[in-house]
Amino acid sequence: MTRTAPADPPSQEKPVPLRRNRDFRLWWGGTLLSAVGDEVTAVALPLIVLFLTSSPLHAGLVGSVEAIPPLLLSLPIGMLVDRVSRRAVMVGASLLSMVSIVTVPIAYLMDGLTLPQLYVVAFVNSLAATAYRIANTAALPAITGPHKLGEAASQSETIWGTSALVAPPLAGLMFEAMSPAAPFFLDALSFVAIVVAILAIRSRLGPEGAPPPLHWRRELTAGMRITARLPLVRTLTALTIVGDFLFAGIGLLLIVLAKESGASGFEVGTVFTAAGVGSLLGAALAPRVERGLGLRSAVVGKHWLTALLFPLLLVDLPSWGIGLVWGLVAFQVAVLNVIQMKYLMSQVRSDQLGKVQGFMTFLSKGSLPLGYALTGFLLDRFGSWSTVLVFEVVLVCLAGYALVGRGLRTGPATARSPGSAESGTSDSQSLLNRPGSEQ
Repeated sequence: MTRTAPADPPSQEKPVPLRRNRDFRLWWGGTLLSAVGDEVTAVALPLIVLFLTSSPLHAGLVGSVEAIPPLLLSLPIGMLVDRVSRRAVMVGASLLSMVSIVTVPIAYLMDGLTLPQLYVVAFVNSLAATAYRIANTAALPAITGPHKLGEAASQSETIWGTSALVAPPLAGLMFEAMSPAAPFFLDALSFVAIVVAILAIRSRLGPEGAPPPLHWRRELTAGMRITARLPLVRTLTALTIVGDFLFAGIGLLLIVLAKESGASGFEVGTVFTAAGVGSLLGAALAPRVERGLGLRSAVVGKHWLTALLFPLLLVDLPSWGIGLVWGLVAFQVAVLNVIQMKYLMSQVRSDQLGKVQGFMTFLSKGSLPLGYALTGFLLDRFGSWSTVLVFEVVLVCLAGYALVGRGLRTGPATARSPGSAESGTSDSQSLLNRPGSEQ
């Protein structure tokens, strides 16, 4: 009787490095173009309003109009992203932005550009950008697979940090050296390349299957309930959003501190350059920091180190010293952002990522104007020294919460049941096998 040799156990296929992942390269290129275009328009819009009206009030109101869509529409957009093709949402948002933006240079060259048109463009472009970013983040796990989410989150944070450094001077240079219409032409052309990149991605970007029956009230609040139900996501979200609120006006505080130390305009600029460099380094090194220290040590260490560094701003530092302190803080903020994005994508099911990302966008964008207003109020009423002390009290509280927070003590869930009241699917599927992920 012939005996057959036992079959070899199935080998675990190694995940493809992101640099060799064709779809991720396309996603990366599209996201970079989108981020740079958003930053270029964010600078060029108030510039052209000032050019037309010489009114700082109207320039500020354009920025206020841009803040409306994330606050009012991020929750329904997140719900939409989990119900219809995310590829279609990204393509539609890009085309809407292109049509909106290209009207500005056309009207300018025809001497027909008006202030009401710029208000409409600001609103429409912000709406499209909000939809694109929510769908873009929700689609990312389907492109990278579950084993590369940390690296993908690092790349995403690097993209936004790079655009924040490169795009503003580029927009200003094009506005002054070429034409006020030039930045808008560049942004409009970038959306053509974005659409081509999205359509060329072969991965199924989700959501998979037919959506469940629509319940507006339930689905609009689903992102909040899902976040509250996941201890790690809840803890990281609380730390990130309170940090966003606190540091919304940090630029104003740093300018006041640098000016009080006698810094020139150029030296003030170097403070922000140091912050940008620190942010890029933090984004690039975040996966290594987490691997080396572990999740809990990385997050807790970040918050206590920030709380220890921040009081140095009370010392009469030169501008380079202020830049060094804030560069180190920006490094740690970027590390936390990468970690938060990684575990958001890994702990939340693919068919719920849109709703959760919509909720995150609502919290983040809603906290920024309030935080900026608070910083201005504190500086006006109590001065820079007392403002730094208030910031320090909040930072110590955040560090204490990170130390005792249940989510960081229990760590990430190794598997999540997709069955829930939010989705109505079966309870047998692991998190790592969620629809759309490549194993």
